[in-house]
Amino acid sequence: MKVSKKYIIWTIVVCVLALAINAYIVMHSCLNAEQSTKQSAGVVQVLENIINTIFPNTITPDNEGAFTSFIRKAFGHFGLFAVSGLFSSLAIFLILHPFEKIKQFIVIIGGLAYGLTIASLTEIIQLSIDGRSGEFTDVLIDFSGYLLGTLIIALIVFLVIKKKNKSSLEETKSL
Repeated sequence: MKVSKKYIIWTIVVCVLALAINAYIVMHSCLNAEQSTKQSAGVVQVLENIINTIFPNTITPDNEGAFTSFIRKAFGHFGLFAVSGLFSSLAIFLILHPFEKIKQFIVIIGGLAYGLTIASLTEIIQLSIDGRSGEFTDVLIDFSGYLLGTLIIALIVFLVIKKKNKSSLEETKSL
């Protein structure tokens, strides 16, 4: 199957974005506890200010620790890995799509294996970083985010292929 120059450029852009996001995730897992907390503190403070502006006194000193933990898990783990799942799965699909004999479920399984590997690797790295700990629950949160990103891409690809097949079928019927 011949692919267009536009397809190749699009594939390269998506691959670079996927690599950049995954590199950021791995690099962030290499930060010590103090550095990681500093990076997270900015995001937590912005969200705390927004929430307390809209709903005054929602985040208080009594629940600030739980809020901080939730934000770190929701954004730093689940959210980042969901973005990674989106771009990584799309990159895998775009790279393998021209090889029509490769079934879509193989692409999805390969993408999920990659996601589980990255989630596990980042937690294993943290086992050797000062003040950090690798947590199995974090692997599950990370992989859940990655799974969501992958499922979104799988749904989009399924809908695009279905639409393309429907158009082809209608074209064939009109002949």
